[in-house]
Amino acid sequence: MGAPKSCADRGLVPVVTIGVGVWLLLDILRVWLPSLITIFGQAGTTPPQAPGLFALGWFLTPLPVLFLRSLSARSKTAEQSARLPLDLWFAILLGAVRLALQAADGEQFQLYAASVGVFAGLTWLATIVVRTRRSLLRGVACGIALATLTHAALGTYAAVWRPGVLGWAVAAAQVLLFGWMLTRTPRLTRDDLDGQAADPVLCLLLPPALLIAGTVTASPARAEAAVGWPDGWAAALVAVAVAVAAVVAGASATPGRTPLLPGVALVASVAVALFATTVHEGVPGLLPPYAVVAQAVGAVALVACLVWADWPGARGRSPRATNAGLAVFCGNLVFLGGLFGYYAGYDLGYRADALLVAVALLIAVVATAHGRLKDRDSGSRVRRSVFYRWPGAVLATAAAVAAALLPQFVAVHAIPPPLYSIGRGNADELRVVSYNLRMGYGITGTYDIEGAVRTIQRADPDVVLLSEVDRGWFLNGGQDTLSVLAAALDMQAVFAPAADQVWGDAVLTRLPIVETVGHPLRSYGAPIGAQALSVVVQHGTTEIEVIATHLQPSAVESDTEPGKEPTMQAADLADIVIERAGQGRPIVVGGDFNFAPNGVAWREMERAGLYDALFRVRPSPTFPAEDPEQEIDHIFATGGLDRKQGAVLDAPYSDHLAVMAVLRVERPAVYGT
Repeated sequence: MGAPKSCADRGLVPVVTIGVGVWLLLDILRVWLPSLITIFGQAGTTPPQAPGLFALGWFLTPLPVLFLRSLSARSKTAEQSARLPLDLWFAILLGAVRLALQAADGEQFQLYAASVGVFAGLTWLATIVVRTRRSLLRGVACGIALATLTHAALGTYAAVWRPGVLGWAVAAAQVLLFGWMLTRTPRLTRDDLDGQAADPVLCLLLPPALLIAGTVTASPARAEAAVGWPDGWAAALVAVAVAVAAVVAGASATPGRTPLLPGVALVASVAVALFATTVHEGVPGLLPPYAVVAQAVGAVALVACLVWADWPGARGRSPRATNAGLAVFCGNLVFLGGLFGYYAGYDLGYRADALLVAVALLIAVVATAHGRLKDRDSGSRVRRSVFYRWPGAVLATAAAVAAALLPQFVAVHAIPPPLYSIGRGNADELRVVSYNLRMGYGITGTYDIEGAVRTIQRADPDVVLLSEVDRGWFLNGGQDTLSVLAAALDMQAVFAPAADQVWGDAVLTRLPIVETVGHPLRSYGAPIGAQALSVVVQHGTTEIEVIATHLQPSAVESDTEPGKEPTMQAADLADIVIERAGQGRPIVVGGDFNFAPNGVAWREMERAGLYDALFRVRPSPTFPAEDPEQEIDHIFATGGLDRKQGAVLDAPYSDHLAVMAVLRVERPAVYGT
């Protein structure tokens, strides 16, 4: 069939409309995914399959809408076809939910509003493919680019979580731009839609492509976790690569002589970005600098694969609209299965990142096979300049590069100026805070990083020992929480991986750092890894070693189940402390230990010469934060540090409360001159 006379699928309007819609959907996913864990999951006490089934229900809801749409389309008159199209109603709902989430303050409203937004976004995507044969791929690539550029420019502190003017300004800009583009999209009749459905293969691959982009190739937070890059430049490289990928999508041409090359590049780059590790300044398991390059290559290769999947065949054959919508629905299920299968690996103990490589392989194989089939069918190769079909791509690339470099010149990613200035304190005191951060999500399920900052600032610490630090998990919203905290507190940050390269423990300090050493701990059957991060700081004339850790029970059951203590990991930690104490420095150890006072694991700390730095405030329950009952967050110290004061900090910005210890540093006596 020929193109419709309205040419509604040509030009920038449909591309930008789809792009902003995908941008909105990705922002809503940044709220919905962590809400499943922190609100529906109730701090991990819910069986892991329950959030998965809840999510599956929302992913299945577009199916009856597509079915009813297919039935009604067969019986519509010309007058009925001219009415407000179904996809426009879901577009309006998508924009409304985005604004509602900006005003949400956690709890059940946040969970269900985000769920409705996901339903609206997935249904909108599945309904627009009936008339977006030319603009679908360009629009989705544009949406990924918009989401990545803004996330990088905001220092990975997502606008949807930001209170105040900046967050609302971004939300309003998104919704207003989306609404304006929708008003400029002409209404089409049923006859206009004939032959305009997107290729079902492309529709099938788009949701898995969003999964790979969100978790790996278009994740500026993950890039920031790689060592060896100046602040902001790793995220800028990924953002520029995603912008270039959007230009490649806009070319409407094959990216080379064979579809095999982008497929191989995609699988290889995703594997390198996920599997590569290095040892940096004594800490093993970190992301190497070349992992960021792999992300950038993967961003371009991903879109290049989709270009082959979108290559129309000869003789003007076009797919049926019903097939395109159902293909998006099936792709959504692949997205959900891949995402939850990936993160379930950290609870069940299998190699989770291999599943994402398998999803990348699926995209590469399907796109390659489809591209070769279309190549034989058309009988000729299309090799045009990248800018041949989209002259504005040069300007778009220049604007994208400028936006990606914006964080280097404007500090928009920093939290607003602190309410409490950090002083120097007593020269003979070491003030230590230990906090299980839970990736920055408070008891209401909101990403309240400012609340955590205020709590730490009130304590006026020299050292902060953090557990459950996330530096880019898409399931948690894709924030680099450590960088945001370090910038807001004006402290140095040292990170050590535990579960993988972007999740673990950290030390923040305002004191000079002398040495860093990472000690991976054996798991003993625990599905999530553990480690002990040693950081030697200079406090006046004394070197003090601080160790941040998060011990994991050996049983598969919940770490809060009575009697499930990480006794074997505690013994290994005690051996590390004994070895490090042989160097003559006083030692402080803090973190989420998952054991109570006076048990077997506690006696292992005593065997290492560690003393309870919180003994003056016992009992000091810290978990769960809303009604603390369990004493599992501790600070210990060796000789040379006098235990002056302890406190449990009222900090409802995680599922744990924070603890603080004030230690007097004993200086060697100096006699005469």
